[in-house]
Amino acid sequence: MIIGNCTYSVRDYLRSGEMDLLDFPAFNANLGITALEYNDMFFADFSDETLAAVRKSAEDSGCSIVCLTCGGNLASDDTAANAAQVETFKQQLAYADALGARVVRFNIGGTGDEERDATVGVERVIDGFNQLLPTARELDVKITIENHGGVSKWANPILRVILGTDPEWIGSCPDFGNFKPIECRYIELAKVIPFAHHSHAKTHEFDEDGEDAEYSMERVLNIYKAAGVDGVLAIEFEGSGDQKLGVEKTRDLLQRYL
Repeated sequence: MIIGNCTYSVRDYLRSGEMDLLDFPAFNANLGITALEYNDMFFADFSDETLAAVRKSAEDSGCSIVCLTCGGNLASDDTAANAAQVETFKQQLAYADALGARVVRFNIGGTGDEERDATVGVERVIDGFNQLLPTARELDVKITIENHGGVSKWANPILRVILGTDPEWIGSCPDFGNFKPIECRYIELAKVIPFAHHSHAKTHEFDEDGEDAEYSMERVLNIYKAAGVDGVLAIEFEGSGDQKLGVEKTRDLLQRYL
């Protein structure tokens, strides 16, 4: 598996102006990380010029852009809003292609009611993703669902969406930190990891041995190995303190068990 990093790991640098998107590849290359994920929230615009400049900055640093991560909601009670979201997602698939990314992570949102998320919410997302499949196939960009609340709060609704569409093109983006409570985390991750097209190695704080203070990275990576899943593990450091140090500690922890 390949260790990557996402722009959200250095959100404070980007928001303060200490770093911009064109600096992000060199920052990672200096840490020995060459697989990059970009969050849509950090783009001032998606003009052809901006996309080309971001892609060139990655190539110039010996890096590749593997994923574009986008917000959104396909499960709301507003039919017109859901239809508009499908069109936005189509455009974002094209942005990912322009960046050279072969994966997008779309947030699928929710109905606002957990019980309805697992029923009508799932059906709305399946319908929306089936509308997106022709564009995804044409552009050769896969779509992933992160365990991220709403319809994607638990593994079973995520799996229903994947199996109700096309698992070759629509898969999971397992986030190591989002399934809660902790007693459920490994079971839920074991359900979605076999369908992973991209992953988020989320960390917050570390103990004195460099282990994540909340969960066992070794146990999670053993689930990947048992499932025979390969691909990019994108660091998503969300802890306090210096974000460069957080990325380095997460990189070192992943390397320990890969």
